[in-house]
Formats: sequence, structure tokens, C-alpha cells
Amino acid sequence: MEFKNEAASFFFFRPRLRFSATIILMAFVAFSVCYDLAAARVTETNPEELDLKQVLALMNKFGRSFRSFTAKISQKKYIAVLKEFDQEEKGAFFYERGRYNQARLRKEIVSPTPSIAVIDEGIVTAYEPRVKQARRIDLGKDKDKAEFLAIGIGQSPAKLEETFHMKLSGTEWLQGRKTHVLELRPKSAKISALFSVITLWIDADRGMSIQQKLAEPNSDYTLVTFSDLKVNTKIPNGTFALKLPKDVQLIQ
Repeated sequence: MEFKNEAASFFFFRPRLRFSATIILMAFVAFSVCYDLAAARVTETNPEELDLKQVLALMNKFGRSFRSFTAKISQKKYIAVLKEFDQEEKGAFFYERGRYNQARLRKEIVSPTPSIAVIDEGIVTAYEPRVKQARRIDLGKDKDKAEFLAIGIGQSPAKLEETFHMKLSGTEWLQGRKTHVLELRPKSAKISALFSVITLWIDADRGMSIQQKLAEPNSDYTLVTFSDLKVNTKIPNGTFALKLPKDVQLIQ
């Protein structure tokens, strides 16, 4: 489940459109947290109640019937050196399995600064309307790994186990729902360079991630929370088509 780091950057980091090997900060992450997260959630850590195999079986059951997912998304990044969060972003997220079981994704931030990131047929496009710039990457032979960008939502646990060491760290109540807290530690140096650990909050009833925490090697981390979730509803085909205006600078 490895793929180009640049493609991961489009979704996992907020874009500043610094077109280096890794684009700093666009995307796939984080709930607005204005209070201490540790105090805001009730955590249970009784190991006798936790069974990794049972949680993976729950995720596998959800994955077998999964076709599509839509949700509101809110994200915020914690800057360790400053000991504070940056500005919250809000928007919408769309994900479905298209032809040949390939992932199609769209993450659209509407505030405070609009941005759009889309994956369709193995092509990643990131667009910032205000600066009229976009970047496009062809995933090539890694196109089947695009669903990594929606980690914890419908993927095969067996595929996740190929890439991560997995561990249950407890249960927590989130958005009024019981969740299993699953820690993923990358096996490869390539992914470890991006994330030291990825934490998923798996809905105990539905078997899908409703919140993610992506911790970086420098102790920064980003949180993403999905709300108003809809599963297996029809997503208009045009959702994954990103037509760029003629005056947009496209970097490939």
C-alpha cells in the first residue's frame, strides 16, 4: 500500500502550493479542537474488552458492502513548536469505488481558503482557486493505492496489515458513538517519513473510521473528523471531474 509521497501530500497536508518534492499542508485531516482533547473524551482502556481480530473483522464486514462515502470534513493541524493549532478548515469529502474497483476521491475545502483535491483514474489534481494554480500527478502503477488516502473507510484490513503494524489502544466515545482506537505504525521508511503513527477511531457499530490523527516525525499532528456521514449513496459522476479555468497555471 505504498504510493508516491507527493500524492499523499495533496490529501494529508494543507496546500501552500510550494511545489517542492513534498507540498506542505493541504488536506486530509483534522477536527477543530479548541479545548484539551484528553479532557473532552471518555477513554476506556480495559484490555479484556479489546480484541484486535474482532475489530478487523468488523472493518472487513463493512468493506465487503462498501461502495461510497460522503461527509462533512473539518481539519486542524497542531504545531508542536508553537504548542497550538492552526486555523480550522471546513469542507466536504467524497469517496467511491469506481471502475475496476479503483478509488475516486474529492476533498473540497470551502473555508477559510478554498481548495480542491481530486483523484480519478489514478490522476491526482490539487487546485487553489485564489492563486489560480494547480498541480497534477499520475500515480501510474500505484493507482490502486489511492484509497490509502481514505484510510479506515472500506479498505481490506489485510491490505492495511501489509503496510502497518496495528494495535488497539482502547475505546473512546466520540460524537456520541463508541469507537475503537486503532494505532497504525508504518513498516516502511517511505511512509514513516510522512507519519510516525496514524490513529483511527473506528465506529464500533459500523466498522469505519470517523476520526483520524496523523502524527508526523517532528511531533506535529493533524486531526480529521467526519460528520453527517452517508454510506453507499449515489454520488453524481461529475463530482470527480475537476475542470480547471483557462487562466490557471498547471504544474505537472
